[in-house]
Amino acid sequence: MLLASQAYGVAQGPGGAERVLSLEEAVKLALTNNLHLMSTVDAVQGALISEHLAESRFNLKITPSYSRGVGEQTIVDQRFGLDASKLLPFGTTLTGSYRADSASNDFGNFNNSALSFGVTQPLLRGFGKKSTVFNLENARRSLQGSERNLELARQRLAVDVVASYYNIVRQRGLVEVAQKSLERNKELLRASEARLEVGLASKLDVFRAELQLSRAEEGGILRGEALELAIDAFKFNLGLGHLERVSLEMVEPEYQPLEIEVDALTRIALQNRIELHEERDRIQDSRRSLSRSKQNLLPVLDLNLRYEQRGIGESFYSSLDFQDSALNVFLSTSYALDRSSENASFALSQIDVDARRRSLRLVEYNVANEVRAAARNVERVGKSILLQERNFDFAEKQLRLATLRYQRGLASNFDIIDAENNLIQARSNYVSLLADYHVSQMRLKRVTGTLDIEKEFAPGSFLPSARHHP
Repeated sequence: MLLASQAYGVAQGPGGAERVLSLEEAVKLALTNNLHLMSTVDAVQGALISEHLAESRFNLKITPSYSRGVGEQTIVDQRFGLDASKLLPFGTTLTGSYRADSASNDFGNFNNSALSFGVTQPLLRGFGKKSTVFNLENARRSLQGSERNLELARQRLAVDVVASYYNIVRQRGLVEVAQKSLERNKELLRASEARLEVGLASKLDVFRAELQLSRAEEGGILRGEALELAIDAFKFNLGLGHLERVSLEMVEPEYQPLEIEVDALTRIALQNRIELHEERDRIQDSRRSLSRSKQNLLPVLDLNLRYEQRGIGESFYSSLDFQDSALNVFLSTSYALDRSSENASFALSQIDVDARRRSLRLVEYNVANEVRAAARNVERVGKSILLQERNFDFAEKQLRLATLRYQRGLASNFDIIDAENNLIQARSNYVSLLADYHVSQMRLKRVTGTLDIEKEFAPGSFLPSARHHP
């Protein structure tokens, strides 16, 4: 495993040029290639198609038709027709049609042409936009919900990539800790063997140093395996194959104290979280559905206007000289005696409105809890980092003192081994806490609804910073 100060290889495989990615580039690559995110993108595309389909209901629809009869008993030899219809937002339906029939028999040729126009306006059920635009509004809301889900998935993926990135940073740091520990234990074994030769140490000291060295070697193997697993998880988030050659620009994490006001962050989250915007819009959706269900309880009462012209002649052109015309204005109504379906739909819509209100309150409660938990986690990790800095300092002093006493023959190497274990633990904890601190800050931004992926991961956002650790 090759370690470098600025770049770290996360893949080794045959063929292909190796790419060096910064954290910002890795996030953008994941937003393009991640397999789970692609499914969310497909859902948006499907919702967009459904919206176009709902909009097509208001398009001008033109339907040509043609039929031809065969046989002696055929009354009409051929018929040509053209129908057109247009639905307006308030439920008005405009229709127009043209029919041309032709027939030939022993008495001569006959052509019949008919041209008609109609207007139908619902007065009760089906009147207004609440009925005609209902499906279109639902399709648009479905598209909006899909786009919001996509943005949420993008934010979660970005946080996962950051977490995977800093997990590699953590595991790399732990590998370095294990390597340094291995070197110190080798030196301890050599010193114990040398002191044994001159009678300044016992065989037990050598056995103890050998056991400690074996444990250090095993720890190095485990750390290396954990690093490989972290690399595999990172590559999966990026949508990369296991043989692709990629290197990371490693950012040295540093600790910078962050002032947190939980109440202020909670108010920001309640204003910005996408989930809350969606829940509020769902309440409006349920109210719109309730209004439509209430209107569907009304009977059908339509005002109809129909104008028709007819012409008959020996030829097609002579039949276009329309001689007969008629204008009809009438009302049509219908009312089903069984209203079970309409009544049930209305009752369910009322229940849904109340359910959506409760759902909003529940989401608000969960959002507030998420913000408070994330804020407390940032504060806890920050305090733990400061404690681990002191622990590391104490462990270093303990190791130096134990080594000095051992060199002067005042103690066995047991004290050195104990101090070494304490130093490894303190250093490992510090490395892990630094990684957790950066990830917890990113998660805090996500749960407060202030994570802007474009700005957060703009080029240069994660430039290497000065070291701030023991």
